[in-house]
Amino acid sequence: MEKSKTIGIITFFIMSILVLTSCDKEGYEPISTSTDACQIIVNCLDHNGKSLLDNNKFVDGISIEGDASHSKIKYDVKNANGGKVLSFTAELPDQDDMKWSKDRSEANGISKMTMKFNKHKIELKCHIKYIANRPPAVSGGKATLEEVSCNNQTFKRSGNSVTITLRMDKSGKLL
Repeated sequence: MEKSKTIGIITFFIMSILVLTSCDKEGYEPISTSTDACQIIVNCLDHNGKSLLDNNKFVDGISIEGDASHSKIKYDVKNANGGKVLSFTAELPDQDDMKWSKDRSEANGISKMTMKFNKHKIELKCHIKYIANRPPAVSGGKATLEEVSCNNQTFKRSGNSVTITLRMDKSGKLL
């Protein structure tokens, strides 16, 4: 009888641990919304003002990661305004990190991303504003990238994107 009681207690303990770990809120959950207005455009220039994105070796050394999601962010190298630019979508903040208005019609949040250029890295701090379609619903609506801060500079939105210009010295270090 005592053996079955011990097995019952152990089973209860294991089940409790499984339930508690499945209720973990550590996962990344962004708001489900349109990100059309969350584009980041990056000009990468050398010390002479020439585009580094013409160099395939340089492009192959680029990686972008969302700090909250811990996932790689896809990017494209595009031709724009007579040169090549890096284009990608800002990672949205976790919905628990958003600061909501009293009527829950809009929210503001910060997401962070890390860009690596071979050995050198830069942190992007993205200010995102969310406007709900039907408050207090948290899905739908529209997210807009308002500004991006990096390398002690802040870049404001123009249209549906924020354009950043990064300059690097001969060794690839950011200026």
